[in-house]
Amino acid sequence: MLAMRNILILALLLPGAALAQETITVFGCPMPGTEAGCMVLRTQDGKFYDLSGARSRPPINGRGLRITGRRSDPFSYCQQGQPLAEVTWEQTGVLCPGR
Repeated sequence: MLAMRNILILALLLPGAALAQETITVFGCPMPGTEAGCMVLRTQDGKFYDLSGARSRPPINGRGLRITGRRSDPFSYCQQGQPLAEVTWEQTGVLCPGR
């Protein structure tokens, strides 16, 4: 019985582990997160990515960004969007809405 429980636990954890290793590139606008000290990127289709783990934080200046990062643990202090690790970014020439 214990072995079956352990197999079930592994089956639930492994897909998340594989997802955590996925590197993605997205485009959007940076903005402050809802929690203090958090920063998120909002894509044109309304998805959010948590950039708070970025070593070098991008400026929030009304310019769009191209972000590349590795999907991280889905739970974070910021509680808003998919957390990303190993984030790199570059500004694009696109103006964010409201600018």
